[in-house]
Amino acid sequence: MEPEAGEDARPLASMVKGWRERSSLTQAQLAAAAGLNVRTIRRIESGDSGDRLQISTTNLLAAALELSTSERALLLAVARGAPVHTGCSPVFTGRAAELTVLDDLAGDPAAMVVAQIDGMAGVGKTALATCVAQRLADRYPDGQIFLDLHAHAEGMRPVEPDAALERLLHSLGVASDEVPRGLDERAALYRSRLAGRRVLLLFDNVLDERQIAPLLPGTAGGLVLITGRRRLVGLDLTRSLALGVMTPADSVELLAKSVGDDRVRGEPAERLHELVELCGRLPMAMRIAGARMRCHPSWTVADLVERLREHRSRASELDAGPGLSITAMLDVSYQHLPAAAQRLYRLLGLHPGPDITVDDVAALAGSTPRAAERQVEPLLDLQLLHEHAPGRYRFHDLTRHDAAARCGRVDPEPDRCAALDRLLDHRGRASPFPVER
Repeated sequence: MEPEAGEDARPLASMVKGWRERSSLTQAQLAAAAGLNVRTIRRIESGDSGDRLQISTTNLLAAALELSTSERALLLAVARGAPVHTGCSPVFTGRAAELTVLDDLAGDPAAMVVAQIDGMAGVGKTALATCVAQRLADRYPDGQIFLDLHAHAEGMRPVEPDAALERLLHSLGVASDEVPRGLDERAALYRSRLAGRRVLLLFDNVLDERQIAPLLPGTAGGLVLITGRRRLVGLDLTRSLALGVMTPADSVELLAKSVGDDRVRGEPAERLHELVELCGRLPMAMRIAGARMRCHPSWTVADLVERLREHRSRASELDAGPGLSITAMLDVSYQHLPAAAQRLYRLLGLHPGPDITVDDVAALAGSTPRAAERQVEPLLDLQLLHEHAPGRYRFHDLTRHDAAARCGRVDPEPDRCAALDRLLDHRGRASPFPVER
């Protein structure tokens, strides 16, 4: 069950205990998984350790509990003494329009509501879904369950449906020796346990319809929130929300929360706005920027802006270690692509303009426009590329830099030059944009 932030006088104790029970771990098992002494776990859960932990201990707990990005951020914040706000985590910012839409999901108790939040890597899907789940929790008195399916988790394989059902059954009180062996039998028991109950289910980081379909309840009365990079067009969804980048104002606010108000106080507004634009107004990138500044107390906003202006080093600058790396985050999506789509992704990074036509795709790939439309589908599917009009595509700025950097590392210079020659031949030698080889 998801811990209820703000209901316990000792929020750190409540959160750790709730996440441990969700993972079906004893205190001894959590201690072993985290490499900690079991007495440490007992002190944390009893509140004897207070509401502050060393960063190293916090990171070990987060890894052992397999916390999501937003949960890890909440744990770190509380472990450093930040107040816990009922509803959303202390670092959650903005998204007023999206919250208004999603707050209406829990309207009809006679309906089974299934909603997806999709978007590119790092756009804040988990944070938004977690905030919504916490805001709506009181409407689902029979429980709330969070399950990360690890579709795009660095170094982890996606959770198979049968394993996911086993975890869900444990969360519903089914003992290990009572869990059936077969997928269909597990799904049937799971749905019978949910029948007639008002439960909120949050499935984070979903890969595809095959992974999530067996986990959907069979009766009305509950709410299912799904997050993922792919849009699940094969599911019968009540609501589908495509999450984009943040507004400039919300981006600056998130940056201030990430680095600390004292570090941005007095900074010119135009410099702060330049920094968030260099981060692509992507929540993960702004959190990384904040983490980088915290690690370098002498840096000013101007120092980080200067580093990020050099586009060839932007990805390396937006790297704050495990779990906070733009390159690593995009690499997981890249690795899910077939080889041909990986090559196309890299070659599109050579395009010097913001607007890429289907004919441009064909020229760079050395194919026909009809073939190019098919070849680009995997990139659209994983939201590495966006179709803003029929046959016209755009990268997010950070994704474009990533594609170009990969092309420079992987594709030999003759192949890059040949692709650019094809693009210039298509555009005409009097090209409307400059081309760097």
